[in-house]
Amino acid sequence: MKTSKILEYPYCGQIYHVVDGMGRESDTETLLYEGVMDEHQVTDEEGTTMQTASYIISIPWKDYCTCCGGGVTLPKKGDRIVLLRYGEEFELRVDNAEPSQIGGISIYASRADW
Repeated sequence: MKTSKILEYPYCGQIYHVVDGMGRESDTETLLYEGVMDEHQVTDEEGTTMQTASYIISIPWKDYCTCCGGGVTLPKKGDRIVLLRYGEEFELRVDNAEPSQIGGISIYASRADW
């Protein structure tokens, strides 16, 4: 009997810090994190018009932490997440993020594309 391994962080992706451009300037993005992550949908889309669903994205603190290099930059509201899940790539926008002392970072995000 074949069993599959259950992973704490089964997906991968990137988190980009987004700085809004002023006037005619384009937005700029800086890569904050690239690596493993997990996601689960918290709310479903509702109503007759397309609305975004809410998600919690989890990433490991040990892979993200840059404490020895001058501190940690947590994702901020409006930052962009690109998640690859079973061959499907989709984008989310960060609503909030908080670190955990038990080893991870929880990022609350909304679906940015459908």
